[in-house]
Amino acid sequence: MKKNNASLNTAGTGSEDSVFPFPDAERQQQDLHESKAAHHRPHDPLPPQGEFGLSRGIQPWMANLIAIGGIIGSCYFLGTGYLISQMGPSVILLYALGGLIIWTVMQSFAELLVNVPRQGNFISYSAEFISPTWAVGTGWSYWFNWCAYIPSEAVAGGIIMHVFVPQVPVVLWAIAFLIMITLLNLVHVGGFGLVESSLALVKIAHNVIFCVVAALIVLGLIGSAGFIGTSVVFPPNTSLYDDIFPAGAFILVANMALILVNFQGSEIVGLAAAETQNPEKTVPKACRQVVHRIIRVDILPILLLILIIPYADAGLSDSVFSTALSMYGFQEAAAVLSFIVLTAAFSCANSGFYGAVRALYGLSLEGMAPRFFSKLNRNCVPMVGTLVTLACCWLVLSLWWFTNGEGQLYIWLLSVSAFTGAICWISICWAQVVFRKRIHERGYTDADIIAPAPLSPWMPVLVGVVLEVIALIVLAFNPELVGSLYLSVPVVFVPMIMYWLGRKTGKIKGFKYLNRNEKSFDELFPDRNAKQ
Repeated sequence: MKKNNASLNTAGTGSEDSVFPFPDAERQQQDLHESKAAHHRPHDPLPPQGEFGLSRGIQPWMANLIAIGGIIGSCYFLGTGYLISQMGPSVILLYALGGLIIWTVMQSFAELLVNVPRQGNFISYSAEFISPTWAVGTGWSYWFNWCAYIPSEAVAGGIIMHVFVPQVPVVLWAIAFLIMITLLNLVHVGGFGLVESSLALVKIAHNVIFCVVAALIVLGLIGSAGFIGTSVVFPPNTSLYDDIFPAGAFILVANMALILVNFQGSEIVGLAAAETQNPEKTVPKACRQVVHRIIRVDILPILLLILIIPYADAGLSDSVFSTALSMYGFQEAAAVLSFIVLTAAFSCANSGFYGAVRALYGLSLEGMAPRFFSKLNRNCVPMVGTLVTLACCWLVLSLWWFTNGEGQLYIWLLSVSAFTGAICWISICWAQVVFRKRIHERGYTDADIIAPAPLSPWMPVLVGVVLEVIALIVLAFNPELVGSLYLSVPVVFVPMIMYWLGRKTGKIKGFKYLNRNEKSFDELFPDRNAKQ
C-alpha cells in the first residue's frame, strides 16, 4: 500500500480540555485568509480553494483511482518477497491477519465518523477521547510515518532500476528518485492528481495481468511445467505443518508489523466518506469496500504467487512477482512487471510526499505545530511544510551510510513506517472504546449508536490495540528490525514530552477549536441520567 492522504483534513478537536501548544486559532485562520488575499490579483486568479485554502485540483475520478491504487506500493512487490523468504506460504495467513486488523480499525473508525463527525479525523478523536498529549504524539508520528515511507520507496525504485542498469549503484538511483519526487511536488496540486491517478491504473493493471498469467500457469495451460496445482506449496513426502510454517508459527507475530505497512492509508477512504451526504449509509459502505478491495487487490495475487514460487527463491533482489514469472520462462512479462513496480514505487512516494505535507499543514491548523507551516504560496501549496518535509526525507535517506546496504535500509524504513503508522490505528480503536464507554455512562445503549462497530469493545481492544501493540513490541526482539526503533520511538514520545512540559511550565498556551459545522460531544450526547 501504501499510502495516499489527499483527503487529510485539518480541523481541531473541540474537546472541553483539548488544548494545543500554539495560540489563538481565530488569529491563525485570519492570517491564512489575509495571506491568500495578499496573493490575489485581478488578472492572476487563484486556483479553486477549499475551506482552509488548499487547492482542490484533484477531481472525483482521480480520487477514486488514487484510493484503489494507494494500497499497492513497493512494500507489496518487494516487501512481500522478503516476507515469503522468511516465512514461506504462511505469509498468506499473515495477510489475512492484517486484513482482520484493518477491518477492525475501519469498523471502529466508521462508528466514530458517523456518531461524532470531526474533520480533524483521528487526531481530533485522540484528543477528545484519549488525551491532548497523546494526540500531539499521534499527529507528529503520522507525519513522520510518511517521511520514512517516502525514502523507502526511493530505495525500492533504486533496487528495481539496478536490475535494468546494474552499472549504476542503487544509492544513486534512490537519490534520483527523490529528486524527481521533489520537483513534482513543488508544482500545482493538479499535477499530483493527474500523475497519481494515471500510475494507479498501471498498478491495478499489474495485479490483473499477474493473476491471469499465474492462474494459467497453475492450471498448466501455459508454461512448460504442466499442471502445478498445489505441488509447490505442498510437495510430496512432507508434513503439512512444515510446509506452511517452515520457520515456525511464531514468525507470524515477528513479522506482523511489516504487514501493516501494506494496509496503511486505508483509513483515508473513511475520511472521504465522512464528508459526504447520508453518512449513516456511506461510511459503513466505504469501510466494507476497503476490506473487499484488500481481498481483491492484495490477498488474491499473493495466494496465486505462493502457488507458483518456492519460498527459497523469493527475496529483495527484484519484484517477487517478476521472479515468479521468470521461473516459468516469461522473461518479457517479468520485465514489464518490474517496470510497473518501478512506477508503483514512484507513485507511492509521490502520494506519500503529498500526504506528509498536508499532514503537517493540518497539524499547524490544529495548533500542534507552529503557524508558519500553514502558510500557502500563490498556488495554494503549503511551501514551508513542503520544504521541511523534503529536508526530513533527505535526512532519513542519509541513514544509508549507517546500514549494511539497501536491503537492510529498506526493511528498516518499512519498520519505522509500520511503527508510526500503527499508532494512528491504535488511537482509532482506543478512542472508539472510550467513546462507547462514555455514552453508556450517559445512559445510552448500543441501539442508540449509528453503524456500531461489531463485537465492541472486545474486538477493538484485542485486535485493534493489544495485537498491534504486541506487533510493535516484538520489533525490539527482531535483530534485523530493532534499529528502526531508534527513529520511531522518539518521534512519538518527544513531541508528547515537549507538550507536557510546556503545559506544566505554562510556556504553552492551549486553545479550543471546533469546525463551524461541528457539535461538541455534550451537544451530540446530552447526559440522559441528569434529566431523570
